[in-house]
Amino acid sequence: MEHIASVSRSSGLEQGGDALKNSKIQEQYRAFVGEKVGVPGGIRDEGRGKQTKDGQENILILFRKLREGIFASKRSDAFAIEVYETSLCLSSLFDSPIQTSSILSHLPELYTSASIQPPISSVLISLLHHLIAGYPSQKNYFEHLSHLSPNVLDRTSEVYVWISNLATSLRTLNYIRIEALSRQDAYRHILSVSKSSDEADDELVRLSQDAVHALVEQLRSKARDKAWVVLRSAYRELSASEETRTWMARCLLLSTEQASASGVSLEEWMDGWCRNGHLRPKEGAVGRWIVCKVR
Repeated sequence: MEHIASVSRSSGLEQGGDALKNSKIQEQYRAFVGEKVGVPGGIRDEGRGKQTKDGQENILILFRKLREGIFASKRSDAFAIEVYETSLCLSSLFDSPIQTSSILSHLPELYTSASIQPPISSVLISLLHHLIAGYPSQKNYFEHLSHLSPNVLDRTSEVYVWISNLATSLRTLNYIRIEALSRQDAYRHILSVSKSSDEADDELVRLSQDAVHALVEQLRSKARDKAWVVLRSAYRELSASEETRTWMARCLLLSTEQASASGVSLEEWMDGWCRNGHLRPKEGAVGRWIVCKVR
């Protein structure tokens, strides 16, 4: 299985070059890939965080090879959708936007062919991906949103309200609002909402939730970097006094509450910029920094 030929690279000319067009071999290969990731057919929780970058890339390559076989065989059943949805989650978790874009270009057609409504987690992953990939522009996000019918994303639903408010806050640079909306407790409950019975696989559901959390963290990071530029431009001196500490932490999406997975404190953030020459501690004052001009 490790050395099975890729459909796209072999063009059917290599020995076994068409093997992955066979449904039975596709299913055997899926089980093999599952073992490489963690357990057969699934992703072990403790294994996700321990994957090295090379290991992550290898897993994505194996899934891509399987998707090529599925696409070449024109398979569009529940198995094909599971492979594509798992690939979508992993590419999001492993921060591979090129693969995510490729997967998203095929998923809608698969759902249509199988007469299946996409799970809300996949819809959110696609919208968050477009917000991140185009940041700060939201052109692709709105274009993608316009192609989602009300049957796929109800414009009166909590999911739509949340993603719309998040996009608006990003667009208007409302960092306090972004921080509040991007806390896991602000959106975790909507991930269990689904119109598809195909999310019965608990492992895939958990994986998709982790993918959403990872993408939200990427958005927080982008917003944090933008907020930092604004703060540096607006102030010559920054303070972490009791009066300003909470405000600054929320503006930089570094809430002292357990709001995100970043785990970066305000002090750690400031220390990092001191090392980069953007700040320097003010002499004789604890918790105060002078903003430096970066040459």
